[in-house]
Amino acid sequence: MKLFESFTKAAPNKVFASIFAGALSGISYALLIPLVLSTFEGPQGQLEADITEPYTFLTFEVANHQFAGLFLFTCVFILITRSFSQITMTRLSMDVTSALRLRLYERISGAPIASIEKLGSSKLIAILTTDVPRIISGAAMIPLLLVSLVTLFGMLGFLLYLNSQVFWFVLFVIVLGTISYMIPSNMGKKYLYKARDEFDHLQESIRGLIHGAKELKVNNAKRDAFFADNLLTHEKGVLDANKTGYTIIQASASYGDLISFFVIGAVTFIFVNYHSISSQELIGTVMALLYITSPIAMILSSVPLIFMAKVSLRKVNNILDDLPLEETGTETLSATPWQQLRFEQVCYQYNDVDEKSGFQVGPIDLSINKGEITFIVGGNGSGKSTLSKMITLHYLAKSGVISFGDDEVTPQNLNDARQHIGAIYSDYYLFERLHGVEGVESDEVQAQVDGYLQDLDLAKKVTFKDGKFSTLALSDGQKRRLALVVAYMEDKDLYLFDEWAADQDPTFKEIFYHKILPELKAKGKAVVVISHDDRYFDVADQVIEMEDGQVVVR
Repeated sequence: MKLFESFTKAAPNKVFASIFAGALSGISYALLIPLVLSTFEGPQGQLEADITEPYTFLTFEVANHQFAGLFLFTCVFILITRSFSQITMTRLSMDVTSALRLRLYERISGAPIASIEKLGSSKLIAILTTDVPRIISGAAMIPLLLVSLVTLFGMLGFLLYLNSQVFWFVLFVIVLGTISYMIPSNMGKKYLYKARDEFDHLQESIRGLIHGAKELKVNNAKRDAFFADNLLTHEKGVLDANKTGYTIIQASASYGDLISFFVIGAVTFIFVNYHSISSQELIGTVMALLYITSPIAMILSSVPLIFMAKVSLRKVNNILDDLPLEETGTETLSATPWQQLRFEQVCYQYNDVDEKSGFQVGPIDLSINKGEITFIVGGNGSGKSTLSKMITLHYLAKSGVISFGDDEVTPQNLNDARQHIGAIYSDYYLFERLHGVEGVESDEVQAQVDGYLQDLDLAKKVTFKDGKFSTLALSDGQKRRLALVVAYMEDKDLYLFDEWAADQDPTFKEIFYHKILPELKAKGKAVVVISHDDRYFDVADQVIEMEDGQVVVR
């Protein structure tokens, strides 16, 4: 994706209209000086106003009313065309901003879980909140840059018509000034690249500050070390790089703003000593150079924004490259209800940063039946979390066969197979609304949710109305119970609970193992529980123990 490509693809006609209107504005803008100078004429190069019989308009006497009318018309035309160009691009940039974010939303949603976990939430949030607006701001400057260039070239064309020697001298000085401006600007750009790379690390540190607040509260040494070695280091890195980069670029921009005045000085105090130039040509040259001050300033001020847009664009392109889309089709499983989920020689292997062989889970052979409760147990690093994500089809097997009944899970029916599964992981996210439940605002759903809230002792904390929970400001244990309410309402065939009872008091642990799980089993659900509560293992129909990526069925 190139910087301006998102605009031209989204609305090529609007982009063309905006640039065309801007070009007309720039050309008209460039014609104002010749129009004014044409009202002055005198012998031997002397400036003398050509004053004709005044024309009265709204009690005002107007000299050279034909030129005055043309001048007014040109100004109004510039106002209309420039406003149209800028407003069109501004509105289009808003559309493109939203479209680019939507594209990233879809890419994140369609990417494999393993890829999302590898990138981390900090980078993805930084892309959406920082880089996308920068890209659009930079791209939106391009039409304004083209308008300013048209105006600049128009003025240079006028100088060529006025005096070719002046034109070549002015062009030489402008080129020399631009080169001397670009050298420090490129230096500043390198610092902006560095600042953006450092910002990713800062974003991760901020995430640690928020999510690790409990750990930092109880350990002053850890907090001080985290601030000194991590958070403040990256903050200073971003600050220093940005300060240096913007200082160089702003100093260059200030120098660039004076380029036209340097040219005026060179023409007025140097050029006239070596070349013959009339007073009218000199006045026209000075007016034209003053006139192009604004376009040059616009051109130079757009450079930092375009630089930053290119930096952010590189980040977005890298993210898009690192987030491949899952190859999922639209095929469905057979209409025959499945009774058993089978793993046959299923393997999953992690890759380290060097893409060498990493930890492997499998090969695994097991079956999970409807109407049964399966526990997955094992120590840390044994592979039980990986196995659970393979069961819920979040991690895709590198080899082997996974089947729902007689249907093998393939990329073509993977999406449909996932719709049979509900899961509450230890890092679950609780949504405010009850999404994906048919008739969510009906009285029937309302009654069901109210009943579950009552059964799980949440009715005094949370209410449900119009498909939305009143609050999510709950304790960890209460949030897990509310997540269970959502899982009930989604009514899946297979449920997986990752340490669900870990944050529950003894009463609700007892309810979970001896009431909730048996009820799901009685409904014919396949239930998988990751647990360390060995005193409740008798509830399970089978216990799968993980060790070094292998399974042992008790």
